[in-house]
Amino acid sequence: MILLDFGYERAATLQQAAAWLARLGDGAHVLAGGTDLLPSLRAELVSPGVLVGLSGIEPEPPRLTADGSIRIDALTRLSSLAHAGLVREKLPMLADSALAVGSNQIREMATLGGNLCQETRCLYLNQRHDYQFAAPCFKRGGDCCHPFPRNDRQTCWSVHMSDIAPALIALGAELEILGGAGMRRIGAAELYTGSGLQPLSLGRAELVRAVIVPPPPPRSGWGFHKSTVRGGLEFGMAVIAVSLQLAEDGASCCGARIAVGAVRERPLRLESAERALVGARLDDERLARVAPDAAKALNPLPHHGFTRRHLLDNVAVYLRRALAQAAERARTGRA
Repeated sequence: MILLDFGYERAATLQQAAAWLARLGDGAHVLAGGTDLLPSLRAELVSPGVLVGLSGIEPEPPRLTADGSIRIDALTRLSSLAHAGLVREKLPMLADSALAVGSNQIREMATLGGNLCQETRCLYLNQRHDYQFAAPCFKRGGDCCHPFPRNDRQTCWSVHMSDIAPALIALGAELEILGGAGMRRIGAAELYTGSGLQPLSLGRAELVRAVIVPPPPPRSGWGFHKSTVRGGLEFGMAVIAVSLQLAEDGASCCGARIAVGAVRERPLRLESAERALVGARLDDERLARVAPDAAKALNPLPHHGFTRRHLLDNVAVYLRRALAQAAERARTGRA
């Protein structure tokens, strides 16, 4: 891999890293595991003057807080997250979503925060084109969107591919954000702007410090599915995460959170489907109606060779299965 020349600063704390980012400005990028940033450097998607490395900071292990929430350091390696006993016991969907990312080698390097903050992707954006195209796209500072030539300059239909973000959104997680102004907390969905040109809502010198996942409510269940061509080692065509809560009668739904990733510029909440489920009995007939209606409302972007029709059908099928799985877990109490 041939990279451009750049400087390197190894931070001892996240506060120091944030201070360096503030001082160095737009010429600096943060480097954690590097599984997303280094390929972007190779493709010349970014050209930082300085990398601020976080490898010298030891992440805290996941821990249970006083209110029953689980706090997970954003620098936690995905392999550690997938196999952490506390996470597997209390948040099995989060563990499964981490295990769905890439290969063993990637999970040994990639971090939780890095997966949430990864660059968006499209067939043009994430590779070198000196052998194929001469003109840069909007995101590279040019005046043409090669996959969607009719787009205007403010529209970049690149897709956010995090496998973990949909699970965190379905679980109602929040993020601790560290910056020069101190600490702030946002919902997991608030990290994403919905713009392919600037997909994250983080300030220039802000870093994701930790993920806070609330305890699951009683009589709740979950479902998770990632669709890929080969079953692994690649980005998804769609990622579905579901959390359902049953009412005291054990049959009707009193709470629902559904998130779908890898289909738009950010992970999406399917709020209309959630409303259709709340107050209804979670029988096969209801789920069979809700899933295709939710898929139609999704309006996925065709990406990486998958047509919009294929993505709609995929989400309709696997959302129904994930909903049924979540409902069964809620009824039986089995993780």
